[in-house]
Amino acid sequence: MDERATPQSGLNPVIIWAAAAAVAALGSWIIFDALPGINWLLCTAAAVLGLGFILTRHRGGFDRLPLVAPTLAAGITAAASLTADPFMHAMIVLSVILLLALAMLLAVDSRLERISAFFVLTAPFVAGARALAESASRAIDASRIVRSHRARAAVRGIAITAPVIFFFAVLLAEADPVFAAWRDAALRVLESWAFIPRTIFFFGLLTIVLGAYGYVARDASAGDTQGTTVAAAPSAYPARWLGATERFMLLASVGALFWIFLAVQLSYLFGNLPATAGSGVTFAEYARQGFGELTVVATATVLLIILTERYGQKSHRDGLLRVITLAVIAAVLILLGSAFNRVSLYESAYGFTTSRLYAQVYMLAVAFTLVVLALETRHEMEPSRVFRRAGSAAMVTFLVMLYWNHEAWIARENIARFASTGKLDVVYLSRDLSPNAIPAIIAALPSLPEPARSELRTALGKRYDNRRELQEHQWFEWNHGRAAARRALLQIGVSLDRRTTASHAPVVIR
Repeated sequence: MDERATPQSGLNPVIIWAAAAAVAALGSWIIFDALPGINWLLCTAAAVLGLGFILTRHRGGFDRLPLVAPTLAAGITAAASLTADPFMHAMIVLSVILLLALAMLLAVDSRLERISAFFVLTAPFVAGARALAESASRAIDASRIVRSHRARAAVRGIAITAPVIFFFAVLLAEADPVFAAWRDAALRVLESWAFIPRTIFFFGLLTIVLGAYGYVARDASAGDTQGTTVAAAPSAYPARWLGATERFMLLASVGALFWIFLAVQLSYLFGNLPATAGSGVTFAEYARQGFGELTVVATATVLLIILTERYGQKSHRDGLLRVITLAVIAAVLILLGSAFNRVSLYESAYGFTTSRLYAQVYMLAVAFTLVVLALETRHEMEPSRVFRRAGSAAMVTFLVMLYWNHEAWIARENIARFASTGKLDVVYLSRDLSPNAIPAIIAALPSLPEPARSELRTALGKRYDNRRELQEHQWFEWNHGRAAARRALLQIGVSLDRRTTASHAPVVIR
């Protein structure tokens, strides 16, 4: 049974309930059934400020380490108001869930050694389960308070006051247009039953936020005990079951295989095999197959080195094993370079896409992890330390991809290639890229000759004509990417509002 379910917090429960209800109310207002925009940042900032308020009132504030996670969460959700890419929006949601879960758990026990791969990967599930348990405990405690004599008097007061207020409000609505507008809006909501899903969303969000706030607001003694329990498992190393001989044979064989592979492919490892006469290899086969296998090999090698280091037994061959490990890492780095080159050749032949760019970014991340592993061979390898360094680099890379409009860059590069290749993938530019790329595409239209210019402009019009995500909405749904795309599309006469008449004639770009 969870130790945190029984002890009550020293902080006034009303404060915790009020803070959680405020965040849930804000979320149900600006997040529910709304497009991504500044609303995501406002809601995340409110949740983080509420957590900081609870900790400040109860413990004196954040430690430095748990402060990093909510700060990153706010920085990531800020990008939701800049990018209009649905894929990036999904990644933002997953990242923020992870970071807020880490903030909740680290607020109880902020020891750096807790942050391991297992701890991070299970954090959303552990934090969610504990938040639900804590919320249930808080609800039970609140039900006891409601049954008190003082609470019953308050309930009776509400029951008497509400009908009277309702009666007078209805009468006043007949005498004032503002009150009448409020009354009509309330009636429309009630008649459409639209309040039901929003209410469900409110209580679901309230359950999670209340549980998170209540969890970190428990007495320090209970929090320290729980934190020790959680951290105990990752800090204790398992038995080293991989013998020194088996470890030596495994790493030496893998290293030999990699270097033999490099020797066989030496003539075309970084070359242009599809351009070689008689090779019988297409660019698609060379790049796609090469990238897939080589990247899987690189990723698996990272895991192999970490596992052999963590579970391998020590012996007098440790110095030789370090040399072999470095040889394996060097071979894999060369393989990654070859895979990167293959994708670059494919881009040169067929153009740039987001999937090819993401593949190259992933290869760079794996290469960085391999470099970290190589540096770790200088001393006793700590897998958690490797994970923290690689994870930090991955987070920085993710932030760069969020704030860099890479789709606009892809669009500009592909349109610029038309002058030399005479080929333009109109379907990809108009359908597969998000609205982030629209301003760059429309700005480059004058550089395209006919009929490519008209084909691309028509394809954009077919996709975005009267599309909901680009029409005007509430102020909290403002998004820079959508706003810029909307302005650009209006320049070429694309109708974005269903009320727009046919007088919007296409603008000819010369």
